[in-house]
Amino acid sequence: MRGALHVLGTIVLVPYVALAAGFALLGHAIASDSLGGFLGTLLSQALWLVPWGLIGSIVAVALVAALGLSARLRWLGGLCLCLIAAGCLTVVLVVTTSRIGLPELIFLLPCMAVLFFGAWLAVVEWRAGR
Repeated sequence: MRGALHVLGTIVLVPYVALAAGFALLGHAIASDSLGGFLGTLLSQALWLVPWGLIGSIVAVALVAALGLSARLRWLGGLCLCLIAAGCLTVVLVVTTSRIGLPELIFLLPCMAVLFFGAWLAVVEWRAGR
């Protein structure tokens, strides 16, 4: 059951990772200070992302999901879920310049749930393995 919940948590995190990565890439492109620099940065990022970023993303998602299916490495999978969710929440909350309201918190609630589930899973599986 924990393995299935881990895979479900991995699937839930995929849109949040994409959102955080999009915010980071857009922030990097905006920092170029001109329209030409902005478009050049976006083009160079897109040229790298299309062949390697998509393959790397698929492999990373499969690897994190596979960590949760192995009983011996499930604690590491839970730790990965916790750290990825924390990173996504940090990026989304830091980039947001407006006040965080109830709709934003409702949107971020699944990511927060995966963060707590990953931390719980890492602690429980670490103790069970010792």
